[in-house]
Amino acid sequence: MSFARCIDTAIVIPARDEAERIAHCLDALAPQCSERVQVILVVNNTGDDTAEIANAAATALHINLHVLNVAYPAQRGVGEARRLGGSEALRSLPHLNHILTTDADCRVAPDWVARNLYHLQEADAVCGKVDLHPGETAWLAGLDKSLQDIEDTYRGLVQEAFARYGSNCTDLRGSHGQTPGASLGFTRSAYVATGGFEPIPCGEDRQIIRTLRSLGRRVRHASDIRVAASCRLTGRAAGGMADTLRARLSGDNYAADDCLPRADDLIHQIRSGAVPSWPPQLAPGDCVPARDLPAHCNKLRRFLAAAVPANAAAMPPKSPTQSLTSSAQQPIYAAPSTDG
Repeated sequence: MSFARCIDTAIVIPARDEAERIAHCLDALAPQCSERVQVILVVNNTGDDTAEIANAAATALHINLHVLNVAYPAQRGVGEARRLGGSEALRSLPHLNHILTTDADCRVAPDWVARNLYHLQEADAVCGKVDLHPGETAWLAGLDKSLQDIEDTYRGLVQEAFARYGSNCTDLRGSHGQTPGASLGFTRSAYVATGGFEPIPCGEDRQIIRTLRSLGRRVRHASDIRVAASCRLTGRAAGGMADTLRARLSGDNYAADDCLPRADDLIHQIRSGAVPSWPPQLAPGDCVPARDLPAHCNKLRRFLAAAVPANAAAMPPKSPTQSLTSSAQQPIYAAPSTDG
């Protein structure tokens, strides 16, 4: 029997110029990589030694690593890398049951693989929760925490509205609601049903979850699946996390998350029965300015308090801290890191 016939789980990791971080990423995964797991590293448009460092680390850590070294037009971005990795898993692993994905600048929690597979016994896709790397948060000392708290409150209200009125969205109530490429898991059948990740520079993670919801598939946002993401301010994907952090360090003149519609727009969608799948994708001009979030919170809160839910009992939105499991409060990441 070939070794590939034992493998039922693939972990796809896109990587571009990640020589400084890829060894840390693989080190966090290594204890979880049994003979049933293959890591597929998609090194794309890279000018450094990412592939060589990854291969050396995998040998030392006894990880079954398959490296794809590719180049493609920049506009296809990280979405193309995840797509290529998923396609390679489907092509080369005949007994594949699960496709997981994370990022090369992340460190997954020690039970990340096990928790993904646990949830995928009942769900078609599972979205983990991303934390900022505890060893790097000092770089973000200038962030306005009060604005972040207000945005978290508004996110909870928006998710409650989607849970009540959106199609196939009841699972959102009280959850973290994130759909990060840094921590996604799929059953094989669910991934195949979507056609794979879209080859786009950014947002391929949200797009694939929207597609699954529109297909009626079961999506779960699990707070016990944790990943520590880099706090670096020079990223690899335009519009990605580094760009978001850099904008938020600039003061209050930034837009809130582009999955959070304006209160008036969301209320109009609810009244017209046109709430889209979660997470929505807003045009830049339709996002809520951070400084205006308190007014949007008040308007949506009043609407939800007065409205009768269409598909669920009325429940007050939980705060972000209430939605976390006890395991989410525990220290779970090692802290070696350099800026890069």
